[in-house]
Amino acid sequence: MGSIHPPSHRWYRCEVVDVQAELRYWKLEYVTREFHEPGTPFSRYEPVLRFAYDAYLHHHAQCLADVSDLLHHKYVETFDSWNMLPWPKAEAILREVWLRMGAPLESLRVRTTDGAGRRSHVH
Repeated sequence: MGSIHPPSHRWYRCEVVDVQAELRYWKLEYVTREFHEPGTPFSRYEPVLRFAYDAYLHHHAQCLADVSDLLHHKYVETFDSWNMLPWPKAEAILREVWLRMGAPLESLRVRTTDGAGRRSHVH
């Protein structure tokens, strides 16, 4: 895992992840995580882990909560019902990957209401 920060683009950030190394890590660790169901082999989780790393690489600059609905839609489009884990399991895997990569799960913005009672974001 590592980051590349091109000097000419001050706000540009590119993430590089060795997905094969990450999968080796998860092959040893998956049985200790909440998403694991006893008796379920690693091969059942591997496609979702790959999906989670791909999602992280595409959305690493965003907190998981902000892209969760988008990722749920993409997940349903990507997996057929035969290979799909239930969304709560896939969502737990996404959270684990976001945490492992040091990415935020929730927005750092403070939510407030304006005078009309509508929610607005304050940085």
